[in-house]
Amino acid sequence: MARAERHRIQSASMQQRLLHLTNPSPAEAESPFGPLCALGDGLDVGTGYWLCAEPVHLSADQATVYLTARAESLAITAAEAAALAAEFNALFHADGWQLFAPHPTRWYLRLPQSLQLRTTPPDSAEGRDIWPLRPQGQDGLRLQAALNEIQMLFHASAVNARRRDHGQPTVNSLWLWGGAELPALDVPWAQVQGDDCLLRGIAAQAGIPHAAAGDAAGWLQGRGDGLVLMREELPSLEQHWFAPLLMALRRGELAGLDIHFAATACHYRLDRRSVRRWWRRRHPVAALA
Repeated sequence: MARAERHRIQSASMQQRLLHLTNPSPAEAESPFGPLCALGDGLDVGTGYWLCAEPVHLSADQATVYLTARAESLAITAAEAAALAAEFNALFHADGWQLFAPHPTRWYLRLPQSLQLRTTPPDSAEGRDIWPLRPQGQDGLRLQAALNEIQMLFHASAVNARRRDHGQPTVNSLWLWGGAELPALDVPWAQVQGDDCLLRGIAAQAGIPHAAAGDAAGWLQGRGDGLVLMREELPSLEQHWFAPLLMALRRGELAGLDIHFAATACHYRLDRRSVRRWWRRRHPVAALA
């Protein structure tokens, strides 16, 4: 990393970065997280307009409503998710709206017709006043009205009555975002690895191989450009990935390497020539990031 060229890119969000690298076509005002993540979670996306529908807990004071807990911290069981989805589908059946919960923390809403929306990802909304972050655009008011109905439905649900009895925060709303129809993709990779629903969906839609992240030795046996989403601790990454990849660069077995940090907007590019910059001083990883 000390010998690489460092760049800053516009989005620090890893999901936004993955989409940017795939060059979705045609370009949409709203990033198509909904259909691609649903596809990655094993749903038959096909036609329709898909939104991510994350179960959340909203808290209110006298004047403001805040997003105070997201799905990961709510400890929702698969049975609770299925029950709330069934109640939702019974209420909105006549409208053709259908809620899917293939994973307790990842839910998706399918609508029969496309909407003109601008939404806010929950990463940017947690802990904040939700009033300016509600769905906007031509169909924003329609979705806001539906969210009011959803909140009343969930408030009366037996699922939340049991959660209140056990001292658990209720699932009292959905955070709807990333709505789109399934896009065409122009993916620059021959293979991808990593445990992530968006990455699985991108691979499925692009028709390229996907696998769990392995190690550099296995990766280098493949051919063509590729992407690996890594979530290991740094010592393990150094041993299984970065040290072998550096040797592959020095031997000419690898043309180049791009390193993106999930938590920052930094991007490092390393090639065969830059690895020879012996005069570049090393720094702690935190300083480089």
